Amino acid sequence: MLHLGYKAASEQFGPNELLDYVIEAERHGFDAISVSDHFHPWRDDVQCFFVWSWLGTVGARTRRIQFGTGVTSPILRYNPAVLAEAAATLAVMFPGRFWLGLGSGEALNDAATTGAWPDYPERRDRLIEAIEIIRRLWAGEYLTYRGRYFQTRAAHLYLTPPQPIPLAIAAMGARSARLAGCYGDAWMATGAAGSVQPYDRFAATVDEGARTSGRDPSAVERWIEVEVVYAKDRARGLAEARLWSGTLVRDRDKYGVYDPRDLAYQGSFLPDDLIERNWLISDDPDVHVAVAERYINLGFDHLFFHHPGPNQGEFLEFYGQHVLPRLRQKYP
Repeated sequence: MLHLGYKAASEQFGPNELLDYVIEAERHGFDAISVSDHFHPWRDDVQCFFVWSWLGTVGARTRRIQFGTGVTSPILRYNPAVLAEAAATLAVMFPGRFWLGLGSGEALNDAATTGAWPDYPERRDRLIEAIEIIRRLWAGEYLTYRGRYFQTRAAHLYLTPPQPIPLAIAAMGARSARLAGCYGDAWMATGAAGSVQPYDRFAATVDEGARTSGRDPSAVERWIEVEVVYAKDRARGLAEARLWSGTLVRDRDKYGVYDPRDLAYQGSFLPDDLIERNWLISDDPDVHVAVAERYINLGFDHLFFHHPGPNQGEFLEFYGQHVLPRLRQKYP
């Protein structure tokens, strides 16, 4: 079943403003929201807040919309047992509505708060241990866990989820994609609207990971965040997309960078054509529908649309009136 969601950017808007946008997203027919979980934002002239204080209010102020983190890193700044408890609490309060997105972290968040930023193999192994701890606690175990990176002693959740919490794992590389297939209920990717990404190769690696762990690959859902700009002219849309230029800095250039000022500086040198290859800029509903269909045809069944500009209300209304209904009609 197709789910059409809204990307809620906690590293750009304040908590009260973003809550209003989420309520508006539900009113305009979005099925779900994916909210960033950041300590530092991508640039220095915006807001950034603690999403775990905010998610309960989202559940209480909305009626049906599903919500979760896109994504949380349980490897350094969070203890996975504490995350398991936080997620279980939301699942009990809002049955069937909360999901948990996990990833291997970013220096912006983990290095900034802990001073540590290990290489990917260690971060991967930390994530695997964290997932095991979270799932076993959700299952009600009294868990004494002795891993390489995490330990617990008879840890037990006295409030367990009434039903399994969907666990999505972020991956835009082969190694992480295999991990998502091995351990996740969903693979979460990011969609560059104007350029070709090797999604087929990543999807094959997700499937390979699922088979390696004895799972049916079709059981791993495919989720994607789609980068779109609703703008009536190119100059305005390009300026709004550039608010997120720090995310497009090459991995080798931003590896270990924890200061948003440094990322914003590096992002300011990126050429316009690179920005436009990664962000759809248009006010034409046909173009927005076509981009969404490209990912649907690649097998993605959860799409979260990320609009970077300050005119979030206009974007939500535009999608609610002209994009979501057409997609639902064609892909019921």
